[in-house]
Amino acid sequence: MCAIFTIAITLSSCSFNINGCKSTKSNNEAVNNNQSSESTQVQIPVKIPATKEIVTTLCSDEFEGRLIGSKGNEKAGEYIAGVFKNIGLDTLFEDSYYQKYYQGVSNTLGNYGNNTKLKMVNNVVGIIKGKEGKERRKAVVISAHFDHEGYQDGKIIRGALDNASGVSALIQIAHTLKERSKEKSFDTDIIIAAFNGEETNLSGSKAFIGAILAYMYDNYNLYNINIDCIGSKNGGKLALKNKSSVSNKLYDAVKTTMKKNNIEFADTTVRGTSDHKSFENVDIPNVFIVQENINKLVHNPTDTPDSLDYEQIDKIANAISDFVETNNGIMFEAK
Repeated sequence: MCAIFTIAITLSSCSFNINGCKSTKSNNEAVNNNQSSESTQVQIPVKIPATKEIVTTLCSDEFEGRLIGSKGNEKAGEYIAGVFKNIGLDTLFEDSYYQKYYQGVSNTLGNYGNNTKLKMVNNVVGIIKGKEGKERRKAVVISAHFDHEGYQDGKIIRGALDNASGVSALIQIAHTLKERSKEKSFDTDIIIAAFNGEETNLSGSKAFIGAILAYMYDNYNLYNINIDCIGSKNGGKLALKNKSSVSNKLYDAVKTTMKKNNIEFADTTVRGTSDHKSFENVDIPNVFIVQENINKLVHNPTDTPDSLDYEQIDKIANAISDFVETNNGIMFEAK
């Protein structure tokens, strides 16, 4: 979660793998062409890291607290892109999972000024393509940010709850829905977005929205499910009070699915914001999946992997996957 100012410049072009823009081969197309004789074989389900392993990896010393612009942040993006590739997600931005953009970075979060430099950084984005059609395409963007704070007073701020938890859920959702799509294609494109720069004024999701509006607005009808801070043992229920002017239908539908999956939620809000706000600002329906009591739990050295309930994270991930399947092809326009 964040509220810190930065400057972000999107580097993007008409290079999406959708109708009307430059098309590139999917990740697995070349392999499939070389293995056509094996195409009738039963596909073995892909294995990916368990939720706890994902969180522990992202929170390790190697990833240095994932401060944007740092080597640890770059390694986190590489790790997520590697998992996306193993799952079999297609790429949205040409032939790469990276959406590149520029923003000001510093070696300490919030320490902007003479020490700030402009640097190219990345969102990590994949897609499960839905059915092709001539009509305007539909898409759900499921998102979670992977950056965090780096160091405070020489200690790594590991960001397990904020937001390795959300990234682990995002990966499990991507895996589940990709496996389902092998049985039958969805009517809706499913965009899986690991955003960077959430802690610096939502810079990554703003860059993503900028690209969407510049090159895809007439092609896509969108809504967003944003996951940020879930699974804390002390975090309480999900906070599902709708503060959005365009998301009443979406919130109602999400609450129905949460009830169906026996996940507790309350009509409460949390202080601060997250990447769903970038969608809200351009009138795209959005829902914020967050726990109600997180404010005292994040942005400090105690936000470590042992503070999380991994069964609860998996339960929420399964519920979101169920929501996408149940509402396949449905949009949640305000009007």
